[in-house]
Amino acid sequence: MQDHEGSLRVCFPGPFSQHDVVVDGWRVPLVHAQVHGEDEITLVLDNRLGLELTTSEAERVVPFVADAIAVALGYTAHPSGDGETSRSPHPRPKRVHAIAGWDSAA
Repeated sequence: MQDHEGSLRVCFPGPFSQHDVVVDGWRVPLVHAQVHGEDEITLVLDNRLGLELTTSEAERVVPFVADAIAVALGYTAHPSGDGETSRSPHPRPKRVHAIAGWDSAA
């Protein structure tokens, strides 16, 4: 595995029992990893779900998971590596009210 400045987008810093998951230099919230050997990674989502991956599988899956978490938190995507510090959240949902004579149950 290479660091985030190398050719790989995903890295797992530290020799710890639990590693932060980093995509393009940005830590992914609610996700940590356990590295087993050279090519085995257990990705743990929200301390509840575990997924066994190889390094090449993690390269494809983790950026998607990072974007999905960011969208669930109200952002457009996980930050990219271009120095962007934050992205504006989507506008909050707005309730639609019925117009006179319009039946919303129809």
